[in-house]
This record gives sequence, structure tokens and C-alpha cells, in this order.
Amino acid sequence: MFNKSGKHSAAVFVDYEHWYYGYNNIFSMKPNVEEWYEELTEEYSVKNIVFFGDFHGNSIEKELPRLEKITKNVVHTASTKDGVDKDFTDFIILDAIYREAAKKNSPDVFIIFTGDAHFNLAIKYLRELKKKVIIYGVKHSLSNKLKSSANSYVEMPRSKQEQQYYYDAILNSLYIVKKRRKMATYGKTIESVSAHSGVSKERIQAALNDLMNNKYLNLEEIKYHGKKPKILTVDWERVEQDGLWEKNK
Repeated sequence: MFNKSGKHSAAVFVDYEHWYYGYNNIFSMKPNVEEWYEELTEEYSVKNIVFFGDFHGNSIEKELPRLEKITKNVVHTASTKDGVDKDFTDFIILDAIYREAAKKNSPDVFIIFTGDAHFNLAIKYLRELKKKVIIYGVKHSLSNKLKSSANSYVEMPRSKQEQQYYYDAILNSLYIVKKRRKMATYGKTIESVSAHSGVSKERIQAALNDLMNNKYLNLEEIKYHGKKPKILTVDWERVEQDGLWEKNK
């Protein structure tokens, strides 16, 4: 089914607990929801998008304003029953998928953001209905069954997105140091950015080295109280021109 723009219609179902905690626990990142949704709408006519999760009383609760700017369809899956676990969210999402598929004018494409093998049978059912099924899942926590059952899958974050996240953390830190008229050394920058972002020192160091190898950052020796420390300097004009960082972001 095409709309006037020639795009396929799509319904989108997001297990936001999988996305949020997967990013946080594996990559020390936050979901790039707005960028992802913009990417979807460029390719598909999104008829419906729903976010599911237990948003009560955890850090994930702070994500609600972001999600509600995209859609009012945010389903709170918290249960008051003792012993109810993550499967409860999965069952609610599965029910929503089957209901959408049963509609007379259900969309051509079903986009499901999850990593759980519980969705395998639903994917097979959708494909029997001649629906195209695209799975998005967090890298290192996406079921192989889902990968093989879907028409296609995307593991998030993409390498470029992960790298950009670390670049942002480094460059934002260095910009703050510059505004305060302080000096940033190589080692102190790694420690500071890692502590502030929660990203491991190894990942920050690798991203910092990459920025240096590409000449966005340089180590310059200066004279300071009889010593000659090496401080990090940034080619801010080039960083902005190449789209690595935005001053007013």
C-alpha cells in the first residue's frame, strides 16, 4: 500500500526497555530516538508508532518527554503483580502487533525494535500475511532467530553513530575547558570524559586518538611555570565544517 508520496505504509513497535537499557549497559549511550524516527519517516509513511516499557520510578522515566514529542502512543507496561518480569512487556507488544495485522487496511511494513526471541513466531505470521518485517535491535543483544526470520534487520547503534557519540562527549568537554580558559591534557581529558559520560576510558581513548590521527585535535607543547606540558588543542572551524560537532547543539 502506497500513499501519495509513493512510500510504503508502516507500523512501528518499539520495546523501549530493550533499546534504553541495551544502549546504557553495553555502550553507555542514550537512544538517538529523534534521529531514528526521522530516518524512518524519510523512507516510510508511518501510520502508527508505539513505544512500550515500564517507565515507572527508574532513569528511563526521564525519557518520556522525548518519546511523547514523537507520539502520544506510549504504553506503560508496569504490572502490580508480584513476580511479573520483562516478559509482561513482550506480551503486550505482541498483542498490539497481532491486532494491527488483523486490521482491514493494515500496513505493508512492520518495523519492530526488539531483541527478544519471543517475537519469532509473530514475525513468521506477519510474513505469511505477505508483510515486510524489519527488525531493529541493540547490537550484541539481538536474537539470531529474529535476524533469520525477518526480511531484514538493523543492529543499533551503527558504528558511525557510536563513534559520533564519543566524539561529542570529548569535544563538548574540550569546549567547556576552552570557555573556562583552562588547559586540557591528554590523560586528564580521558579521565574527565569517561567519568562524566560513563563510557570506559578505553573507548574514550580510542575516539580521542582517532580525532588526533585525523588532525582535528593536536598536542602542543607550551611553557607553564617553568614546565613544558603538552595540551590538547582543537581545530574548531574544521570540526564544525566536517559536521563532527555543533557549537549550539
